[in-house]
Amino acid sequence: MNLINFLHKINWFFILLLLSISSIGVALLYSVAGGSWDPWALNQIIRIFIGVILLIFISLINIKFCYKLADPFYLFSIFLICLTFFLGKEVSGATRWLDLYFFSFQPAEIAKIFVILALAKYFHSIKFQSYDVKQKIFFPLLILFVPVILIFNQPDLGTALIIFFSGIIVLFLSGVQIKTFILSGIGGLISLPILWTFLKDYQKSRIINFFDQQSNTLGANYHITQSKIALGSGGFFGKGFLEGSQSNLNFIPEMETDFIFSVLGEEFGFLGILFLFFLYFILICWSIRLSLDSKNYFSKIFGISFTASFFLVIFTNIGMVTGIVPVVGVPLPLCSYGGSAIIANFVGFGIILNGYNYRDFKLHNI
Repeated sequence: MNLINFLHKINWFFILLLLSISSIGVALLYSVAGGSWDPWALNQIIRIFIGVILLIFISLINIKFCYKLADPFYLFSIFLICLTFFLGKEVSGATRWLDLYFFSFQPAEIAKIFVILALAKYFHSIKFQSYDVKQKIFFPLLILFVPVILIFNQPDLGTALIIFFSGIIVLFLSGVQIKTFILSGIGGLISLPILWTFLKDYQKSRIINFFDQQSNTLGANYHITQSKIALGSGGFFGKGFLEGSQSNLNFIPEMETDFIFSVLGEEFGFLGILFLFFLYFILICWSIRLSLDSKNYFSKIFGISFTASFFLVIFTNIGMVTGIVPVVGVPLPLCSYGGSAIIANFVGFGIILNGYNYRDFKLHNI
C-alpha cells in the first residue's frame, strides 16, 4: 500500500469528529486545573494521541484478525479482571486498577469492547445455522455474565451494568425474541430484593439518596447538589472559560472525571452543552451509518452494539450529574480524564472503521 492509498483509506472526518469531542475534554481539564496543563490536560493529550494511532492501525488491518482474535481478547480481558483481585491497586475502596509501574489501567474498560466483540463473533458464527435456545441464549449469557459478575465484585456497579446492558443490546440485535426479554425483565424485577443483598453499603446508600436528593445536601447528596448548582449557574451562555466559580473553588467533587459535564455547563452554559450534544449526535449517527454499510454480520452487529453502548454511557453520566439516575461512577466518554476509557473508546471506533473498510469481506468463508 503506497502512501496515497494509505491516506485515502483513513476516515479523516471520523477522526476529526473524535478529536473535536476530545478537545472539549482537554479544554475542561485545563480549566479545572486552574489554567494549567498539569496534572490532567497534558496527560490526556498524550492518551488521545495514542488512541488515534491505535484507531488508524486497527482500522487498516485485515478484518479477519479482529474476527479471529475476538475470543482470545475476551479471555485475556477476563484474565486481567481476575488479576485485579490479587494485584490490583485499591482506589477509594475498590480494586479496579492494575499498576504496571509506568502506567495504570482499568481492565473493565477494555472488557466493554471485547465482550461485545466476542458476542458479535459468536452470533456471526451461528447466523447461517439452525440453532436452538441453548445456542441462542445460554452461551451468549455465559459470555456476558462472567465479566459482569467479576466487575461487580471489584466492586464497580456502574461498569458492570454498562457491560450487562451492552450484551443485552447484542442479544436484541441478534434476533432474540421480545417475549424472552419481557420474561427476563419480570424475573429481574422479582429478584431485585435478592440482588439488593449483594450490594455494598455505599451502593445501597447511593440508591437510597437518589430517591431523596433534597436531604443531607452536605453529606451523601453533596456531589449531586453541587453539580446542579454548577449547571444552573451557567445559564444559557455560561460564565466563560476559566471563570467557573464552582470548579475554581473546588465545590464540584471529582470534576476531572465523573462530574466534568457540570464544569462544561457552568463555563459554557446551555449553548456549550448543545454543541457537545450535537457532536455526540453526529458521531453516533455516523457510526451507525458506517456499521450498516458493512455486508458482514460481525462488523454490523459490533458497530451498532458498541455505538449503543457508547450512547448508554453518555446517558448514564449526564443522568448521574443531573440527578435523574443514581451516582454510579461512570465517566463522560472522550471528555473525562482517564487513559483506560479514552483508549478503549478509540479502539472500539477503530473496529467500526475496520468493518467499514472491509465491508465487502465475507467473513463466513474464514
